[in-house]
Amino acid sequence: MLAGPALLLATAGHAQSNPPALPSRPQVEQPRPERPEPAAHVRVNGAGAIAAAPCPLRSYDLKVKIERLAFTGFNGAPLAPEVARLLAAVQPPAAGSQDIAVICDLRDEATARLRRAGYIATVQIPPQTIATNELRLEVITAHIVEVRVHGDAPPYRQTLAARAEQLKALNPLNERDAERILLIAGDIPGLDVQLALQPAGTVPGEVIGDLNIAYRPYSLMANANNYGSRQLGRETAYVRGELYGLTGASDVTYLGASTTFDLREQKVVQIGHMTGLGHDGVTLEGSFLYAWSRPDLGVLDLRSETLIGDLVLSAPLQRTRRTRSNLAGGFEIIEQRTRVFSGATPAPLNRDKLRVAFLRGDIQIRDFLPGGGEAYSLAASLEVRKGLGIFGATHRGEIAPSGYTPSRFNGDPQAVVVRADLSGVVGIGPVFSLHARVHGQWSNHALLNFEEYSLGNLTIGRGYDPGANSADRAVAARIEPRARLFDDGRHRLEAFGFYDSVWIWNLDPNATENDRRLGSWGGGLRALLPGIAVLEAMYAHPEDKALLVPGARRAPARVLVSLTLQSPPGGR
Repeated sequence: MLAGPALLLATAGHAQSNPPALPSRPQVEQPRPERPEPAAHVRVNGAGAIAAAPCPLRSYDLKVKIERLAFTGFNGAPLAPEVARLLAAVQPPAAGSQDIAVICDLRDEATARLRRAGYIATVQIPPQTIATNELRLEVITAHIVEVRVHGDAPPYRQTLAARAEQLKALNPLNERDAERILLIAGDIPGLDVQLALQPAGTVPGEVIGDLNIAYRPYSLMANANNYGSRQLGRETAYVRGELYGLTGASDVTYLGASTTFDLREQKVVQIGHMTGLGHDGVTLEGSFLYAWSRPDLGVLDLRSETLIGDLVLSAPLQRTRRTRSNLAGGFEIIEQRTRVFSGATPAPLNRDKLRVAFLRGDIQIRDFLPGGGEAYSLAASLEVRKGLGIFGATHRGEIAPSGYTPSRFNGDPQAVVVRADLSGVVGIGPVFSLHARVHGQWSNHALLNFEEYSLGNLTIGRGYDPGANSADRAVAARIEPRARLFDDGRHRLEAFGFYDSVWIWNLDPNATENDRRLGSWGGGLRALLPGIAVLEAMYAHPEDKALLVPGARRAPARVLVSLTLQSPPGGR
């Protein structure tokens, strides 16, 4: 009985960039646990590890002739090859006699080179007679002989013991290598670590590491906002709980759920588990999401169900306080089914089955002010996705025996999609900062609904409903100046303005949404209790019609509000 309306809707969907009221990826996908950003406080404090002695030779009015330098370890021990290579660049001055203070200069230059390379080390002048014009300098490099752990993280005792052994194996001790070990340890969900060094009081260079640990077994995050679309509900509430260390393998288990306020338009559940593999920061994550959507379309009762399951392997390539880069690869199963209901009788409309392999790389570079604040940051990511014709995936233009059609007849389930993202923040004095972001998507063929770029409040294009328009190819840009109005360390209030612009292109031959630009602007206030709560309120004014359809008007301006709460304070 409903075959006629269903076929009519399907046909309409083929002529547009997105079928009517089908949920887009941003409307369904939920936040996941994130690795912490490189933190200003995660550092190796080696200030007291090896004391640098003064150089009394500067006070003597003597001459010395130095033609060669010989660097050794303590008591003449051989140097580590990497240290010897580094110090090979330290050369005596021009031939002839020099003030004896030149010995101090050579010592200080060698020490400075070691420190710039990250070594916790100092160079000493041992007693000697320079009879052959050769100066011998002793290099004292640090080596951790004992790690004392302060605090406890019961699920991670074995992991922390392995990290301690990694630190002790660093000989000579390089601050950057130790920092990487600590930062990867700090990536363990629920764990924060710091290392301070002090002399062991035995052989010069031997130090003791004090490893301070703070552990949280869980965290809760909740958000309420009115960013949603009219059809799928303006107001949405979301909650996620995370449990850390259930298996002791640097793991996090999370469960999340969201719903529109009236409990009717959309409900989503999410579950996932991420575990560490080994002790080098490699992780394996699996997640599952299921969503029920019932948009408000008047007398038309359209219902969609969306399933997303994925498996992702991720490895850190570089990890320092200022730089982080990762490489991840995975596989995603996506299914989306839409039916038209009349009473209790459903009629098939659309069904997409996507099987996607992907490879993603990302890098983040940050620098910090002397007081610990952020001077600037840059982040970039590149993802390549390829649809696969396996495990019952949809075929292009296929009409299933059950009557289901793809969300777009020209959509290619095996298309190649490339996504790139670049964002940056720069501080402009103590009050102002400038935030910018550019996002792009390219595909070789027309896409099915879930793989399209979707603009709106949940991505770029604030002021437009999420999923108000979508495209196979897109370039989106945002610029957002901010001003810090108040900040006492525990409370922060900032004002911001923004301009968003999105260019879209669709590849199916009869698409009406093609080669368009949509813009929006606005501003608002953001109040923060760092690590506890964020309240954001903004005015967003769209400049254009969301869709080029007869009778369409410019999207109305909106006031958008979002409140995020977190417990315990400082949790991730």
